[in-house]
Amino acid sequence: MNRLGRTIAWWAILAAGLLAGNRAAPAVGPASSATLLAPFSATYQVSYSGLPAQRTVILDRQADHYALTAVTRLTGVAALVGFGPVTERSRFEVHDGIIRPLLYTAGEEQANPDHDIRIEFDWSAEISRGFAKGADYSFPIEAGVQDPLSFELMARLDIAGGNREPIYTVHEGYQLRPYRFLEQGPDTLWIKGQNIDTVRYLIDRQSRRQLYYWLAPTADYLAVQLRQVQKGKVKSTVLLLHSSLWP
Repeated sequence: MNRLGRTIAWWAILAAGLLAGNRAAPAVGPASSATLLAPFSATYQVSYSGLPAQRTVILDRQADHYALTAVTRLTGVAALVGFGPVTERSRFEVHDGIIRPLLYTAGEEQANPDHDIRIEFDWSAEISRGFAKGADYSFPIEAGVQDPLSFELMARLDIAGGNREPIYTVHEGYQLRPYRFLEQGPDTLWIKGQNIDTVRYLIDRQSRRQLYYWLAPTADYLAVQLRQVQKGKVKSTVLLLHSSLWP
């Protein structure tokens, strides 16, 4: 996965939740969990410095665990460059109302040790074993740690459960980084030919890049728009095209 691929998938490495390094995220009520953990799909239009792409996210239930998959591929003329698609997979379980990642992988169709990511979570030993940037990494983990895909779903659970500004530790493969959702207030967006009421968040992940996130309460707090800003300039945008949560 080259620099373009990692940037196209930037918003899958945002964050959310209760800073796991300090305390665990609050448990979520059964009704909220049942609704937000139901299988769904969502497709987004992505733009990075004018390059178009499309990203599809799917949540499915498989026996005793959940499978969350995100595929990002270039579209239009940009698709002719031969890059991608980039596929991310998160396998997780839910323990005491908190998402507990089991395995996260990211990469293109052909293996590339320099850019592929793999994170295994051993909760009984409270340790993770990861491979990223061509090297092996191991970190201690505590309840609430999320992977680059599961954090978004955990954030939806937390916010729906009343935690308006969650903080998480997100495992990025080569490091654990805190991410904080800072509520900016209500915002109305024009999406799919209609005005959509959303809640806008700034994601503070101790980076030079500002990440903004628009969640729609009427669609189970699904992300309907994301934006990456650096030095006052919009670098990337992500906009919902369609979703099973929004017929």
